[in-house]
Amino acid sequence: MGEIIAEIFVKWILGGIWVGLNMIYDWIKGLIFGIPKNQVERKRIEKKWLYKKVSPKAKLKIGIETGTIGTVMEIIDSKTAFVEFYDQKGEFIEIGGELAFKVELKNIKLKK
Repeated sequence: MGEIIAEIFVKWILGGIWVGLNMIYDWIKGLIFGIPKNQVERKRIEKKWLYKKVSPKAKLKIGIETGTIGTVMEIIDSKTAFVEFYDQKGEFIEIGGELAFKVELKNIKLKK
């Protein structure tokens, strides 16, 4: 019984307080600097992914194989991006008349 009460306290009450404090912090930051939270998140994602070399983790639905090198050209939202892929000769891969493909960020990994 004590474990359940402790879990409820830690998970829900302390977690709720933490979320509330983060919301207040974001509200104050938006009030002072005029930057909404979603813009800050978008900038963070763009800094990490935009114009970086990537490779698919597994074969994509569009037919791009694992190990193919590509470049993130545009971030659509926090989960998807447009990526251009290249063949081994460095030429763009074109499928169905398209050069840039919509890919979920969870399906690609950054190359070093």
